Amino acid sequence: MRNGIILAGIAFAVALAVIVGNRLSDEAMAVVVGAVCGISASVPVSVALVIAASRNWGRDQGQGPREVEYDYGAHRYAPQQPQILVVSPPPQPPYGYPPNQYYLPPGAPDIGSPRNFKIIGDE
Repeated sequence: MRNGIILAGIAFAVALAVIVGNRLSDEAMAVVVGAVCGISASVPVSVALVIAASRNWGRDQGQGPREVEYDYGAHRYAPQQPQILVVSPPPQPPYGYPPNQYYLPPGAPDIGSPRNFKIIGDE
């Protein structure tokens, strides 16, 4: 009985795929085939990630669970704090300090010299 239901489900899926495949255009069929190939290519990677992320991966099967002794009394109310890193910009020179000439791009006017403007349309 169970095998008959599975066989009927497979036959229905194949018949549905043939009917839909005949009605789709070439471009739509290319999109469907690309999606199926992409999904089937991601299955082995997903299985490998599940195996690698499992808690029992790499342990000996002969040993049972290990008991770890931990002193809960000393650390019961002391939560773990993450390490804090502060990234700040380098210190800036004082305002009266003359800027370094090598920081300016080549061809830039000197600092403090008057600027020349050209107004378009005013001739």
